[in-house]
Amino acid sequence: MRRAIRVTFCLTVLSAVVAGCGSSSGSSGSSSSSSTSGSSTAASSVSACMKTATATAAAKTYTQPPTAANPAAKGKTIAIVAVGLSSPTVAVGAQYVEAAAKAMGWKYTVYDGKLDPANFPVGIQQAIAAKVSGIVGIGLDAPTVTAAAKQAAAAGIPIVSVQGWDLNDVPGSSSAQPVYTVHISFGSRYKSFADAMIAYGATSAAWDIEKAGCTGKIIDFSNDEYVTLELMQEGFVNEVKQVCPKCTLVDVPWLAADFGPQLTALANTAFLKNPTAVAANGATNPTLGITQAVVQSHLVGKIQMIGGFGVAADYDTLRSNTGINAVNSWPLEWWSYAAVDTLNSYFNKTPARDEGLGFQIIDQATGLPAPGQNFAPPFDVAAAYAKSWGVGS
Repeated sequence: MRRAIRVTFCLTVLSAVVAGCGSSSGSSGSSSSSSTSGSSTAASSVSACMKTATATAAAKTYTQPPTAANPAAKGKTIAIVAVGLSSPTVAVGAQYVEAAAKAMGWKYTVYDGKLDPANFPVGIQQAIAAKVSGIVGIGLDAPTVTAAAKQAAAAGIPIVSVQGWDLNDVPGSSSAQPVYTVHISFGSRYKSFADAMIAYGATSAAWDIEKAGCTGKIIDFSNDEYVTLELMQEGFVNEVKQVCPKCTLVDVPWLAADFGPQLTALANTAFLKNPTAVAANGATNPTLGITQAVVQSHLVGKIQMIGGFGVAADYDTLRSNTGINAVNSWPLEWWSYAAVDTLNSYFNKTPARDEGLGFQIIDQATGLPAPGQNFAPPFDVAAAYAKSWGVGS
């Protein structure tokens, strides 16, 4: 399925920008670029590119949590099925779902998939056996649990996923039947989870384009094992192709199994083979190998990297100037509370409502959280939901 998605995307980009779409594996990566002719045309192109990239990178796409009453359903028990608590973003997502469930007065059990897809449906099946009221997946992509999700639906157990996609979320698959019962709503900002992730990737690309001055080489550390990452990658590549025809994009694929020294070695090789690169995309977990290569290759201050997802460890790296210069940040607490709110709406037999979710690029000059803190908007998300649910003091 992913190969078909990638080919479809290549054809879309090809028709949109009249450029080829190639790929190769290996630490040196694959490069693609297009150019304009004539000095005045080139200058105009760069000026337009910088204007677009700067505006996109400055976007803050979240609004506010919903304020209308959505009373906490009573006597519920939920299962939190996480794809792997060793992932910082997954662990934080699960932590906040727990906090939201506690605020609701719900009982809960956490299942850790340990980043092994074979474990993901087992967590759902155990939840079904426990006769829970609902399931919140963390990073749970539908194709890895389709049969188990259908079993949950047959048992009358709704599933909502945080940072996970349903079968109909991927472009080109909108006619597929979803297997999750309910979905977090992004209101009019994004019509689906897929659209939100594509927009997120495009915004990260805009930051890199701006740092590259709309003419430089950008290294893109990419992963297509998880469709969430693939959707972000689609947005990233499309933005570079369409907005920055004078940029050169170098694709460096990596796998989750590479986390640690192997990923550091791969990144070091990529930097060595692309000494003129001025910007990079480190994806959502750059601190698990890529940022170490920035330091080891003596590129701190020489290459600008965006990476991370909004957890405290991302900002520690940013703050200490050890491999990240910006983090395209989701308010992870908010996302988890939104999932619980969406599930609560289902229990109350009311439609899913716009949760106000969005993202913002954070750097040392803009919105950097205090040490040890994850990204959060400038208001109390937990208190806003507690008020809507009619819980707490």
